[in-house]
Amino acid sequence: MESVAEFIQHIGKKMPLKSSSPTSKVKNKVLASPYFKPDRNFYKGERLRLKSTTFQSQKEVQNEDVLIPVPDILDYDLRVLFVGINGGITSSRKGHHFASPTNHFWPCLSGSGLVDRKLTFEDDTLLPKSYGIGFTNLTSRVSRRATDLTIDEQRANIPQLTQKIRQYKPTWVAFVGIGIYQIYSGEKKVVAGLQETTIAWPQGSGSSKVYVMPSTSGLVAAYHKKDKMKYFVELGHLVNGTHVDLSLQEAN
Repeated sequence: MESVAEFIQHIGKKMPLKSSSPTSKVKNKVLASPYFKPDRNFYKGERLRLKSTTFQSQKEVQNEDVLIPVPDILDYDLRVLFVGINGGITSSRKGHHFASPTNHFWPCLSGSGLVDRKLTFEDDTLLPKSYGIGFTNLTSRVSRRATDLTIDEQRANIPQLTQKIRQYKPTWVAFVGIGIYQIYSGEKKVVAGLQETTIAWPQGSGSSKVYVMPSTSGLVAAYHKKDKMKYFVELGHLVNGTHVDLSLQEAN
């Protein structure tokens, strides 16, 4: 006759216990995915730890594969040509510039004095004719973050951007991001605001003035929305011929 311990051991071999905890279910599902690569931090005790960078659903991979560059919005003799770094995921999917809900570009432009009404990303194609404002990017490739682009990749696009400026001859070129102008100009130290350097047009026919402002991305923690707005307002004064020194405004 079997002892109780032997009986339990015998039953356990025939009917192995299965964990029904949520952690086990998630663990089994993730381990079965061809996109998952565990590392040494994957387990800690009984906890399942997932790193967002080690797992992507097949749907997300497919969506990123079909992302297309955000199209330029250009016209000749623009008052202002805004130059961004590159299009983000949201902008690519919507087909408009600065379309992320966390980006401060459109609220800042609406209050800059360059336009006379509240605008959203859906208005970008109307701006060349309505307000003499256009859009382009230094790099056309779409990425989740600007830091996903290499410096060499961005530098390779400088001649193309310069050619656009020389061809369309905007009065002002506004670089939306201090870092992008550092790459474009080759200058290590750049102070936001009006730049002394201009971008010459062909055959001595004139030049575009240059203004640099902080990036309007919500990920840029160094500048709050109200701080970014000040640069848009100063640009508005410069373009409209009613320049007010930003440093004097801050002093007051």
